[in-house]
Amino acid sequence: MAQWEQCVFSDEKKFNLDGPDGPQYYWHDLRKSGGVSVMVWGAFCSKGQTKLVILDGNQDSEKYIWTLSEHLLPFIDLRYGRECIFQQDGASIHTSGTTKEFLEEQNITVMSWPSKSPDLNPIENIWGILARAVYAHGRQFQTKDDLIATIHACWANISPALITKLLCSMPKRCIDVLKLHGAKTKY
Repeated sequence: MAQWEQCVFSDEKKFNLDGPDGPQYYWHDLRKSGGVSVMVWGAFCSKGQTKLVILDGNQDSEKYIWTLSEHLLPFIDLRYGRECIFQQDGASIHTSGTTKEFLEEQNITVMSWPSKSPDLNPIENIWGILARAVYAHGRQFQTKDDLIATIHACWANISPALITKLLCSMPKRCIDVLKLHGAKTKY
């Protein structure tokens, strides 16, 4: 567990007014809102979680760098200095030359991460828990503001115990990925 205490896990997640993405037989779209959604970015570590950031429009490297500079850097400076390991997936805005250069200039160590491995990333578990809370009892939203307020409230309710549990699962996740030769795990 000790080596995972220095890691900061991050990702983006989309939330729709009419319910979560997923199997269509599961979710019944009652209002046909025209695909209105909210994209968020967040990160967490053994020392807490960032403020959840509402992302504006389509993301590119420039917008992603702004999110990192305004939200990630103050978060890690307060908790680690720059003595942490930053995890992000292989999305093109994360791996662009501009983003890599920015992270290097900021002395941020970026964890090597296998492609197509969301089951390895514990923030995906956070997103699943968050989506279940946001859309509890089949809830849908009339406005983006209502959706955003609910997302923020649910993010604030993520417990330190849950974060610890997810971090403690990392050694087993890695072993399972190796045992399955990179195939999907139970996570």
